Amino acid sequence: MAFIVSPKTLLNIFLALMLVGLLALVIYDPGKTEAPDAKKLTALDPDTVQKISIESPGRPSLLLTKKSGHWQMQKPLMMAANTGRIQQLLKITQAKSIADYAMSRVDANQLQLDTPSLSLKLDDVLLRFGTTDALGGSRYVQVGNTVHLITDKYSHLMKGAATEFVSPRLLPQGSVIEKLILPDLRLTQQDGHWSVDGYEGDTDAIQMLLDEWRHARAFRVSLIGKGGTIAKENVVITISKNIEPIDKQALRFTVLRSAAGIILQRAELGVQYHLPLEAGQRLLALPATVESAQ
Repeated sequence: MAFIVSPKTLLNIFLALMLVGLLALVIYDPGKTEAPDAKKLTALDPDTVQKISIESPGRPSLLLTKKSGHWQMQKPLMMAANTGRIQQLLKITQAKSIADYAMSRVDANQLQLDTPSLSLKLDDVLLRFGTTDALGGSRYVQVGNTVHLITDKYSHLMKGAATEFVSPRLLPQGSVIEKLILPDLRLTQQDGHWSVDGYEGDTDAIQMLLDEWRHARAFRVSLIGKGGTIAKENVVITISKNIEPIDKQALRFTVLRSAAGIILQRAELGVQYHLPLEAGQRLLALPATVESAQ
């Protein structure tokens, strides 16, 4: 008995075979390997990285080092670093490689890896950032003799201002306040007891003010503009540190007030700390004074 296959059935079979062929081409693309368990970009453990350097043409080099468990910026500023942002960046060590290619099989010029716009060095491991792929927006990153394609969640962390890697804390971590001089207030310590010139109120208010300074964080750190400042108000804080014992040192801030917020400038470092108005006011007066002013 002969079977007659209709033209419509033949067309469906042909289309099905084409679909299978296209799927095979995608899965078994020559020169491209995909590990079943998602290969990682590097073998580094983010917790053991001790040095980070970022290079980008036309921008200052950024150097961060870890000492005694604490991150410090060495270039372009000498300051405590933003640990949270660094931890976010170090997740790149464990980034999943969507695909990887031998360097000898790719066009370095086409992928913009011959002159990368961004380079990241973690200890001795160099990561060179190329262009993004045309379809998914994933980023080509060269590590050694291999080019990886990864989800681009990290390049924006390195392209921002250097001050984004500065710690938002106004005082070094672990600081012990020895003296606090505000525009309208002077706090001094004698025999372990704090006193305020011209103030006879609750000593808890003094402790609250000191705690505000110990835990104060800016929502943004930026460079001081070339025009400088004409502000006359100043704050001087004498501190020592518990974490890395040092001689007492005086930190000097210049106060800029506005209806939107308060800026505290460190002129010798060239940076300024931006605080919301309410948070800034809590640093410049005893709690009762702040409440009555509101």
